[in-house]
Amino acid sequence: MRDFLRKLFTGRYGSYGTDELTRFFLRAAIVLLVLSLIIEPLWFLYFGTIIMLAMCYLRLFSRNITKRTRENDIYKRQIRKLNSFFKRKDR
Repeated sequence: MRDFLRKLFTGRYGSYGTDELTRFFLRAAIVLLVLSLIIEPLWFLYFGTIIMLAMCYLRLFSRNITKRTRENDIYKRQIRKLNSFFKRKDR
């Protein structure tokens, strides 16, 4: 048990940590959880919450930093495109 706890607390060294995509997954999970609790017919969104939280933990504890960085770069590129699309619509 002691070895497990040591690995748990020191296992984060060298892992990827948080980025914009992880924070997006976390925020989306919270929104889905609140919606699934407030609106009863949307109870199935609870499973989406579980999937989003699993993605957060996968990204947090991943040691494959290049892959996580690439995923985050793709996410940021898509967000930039979306923002520029809406900025052009406003004009």
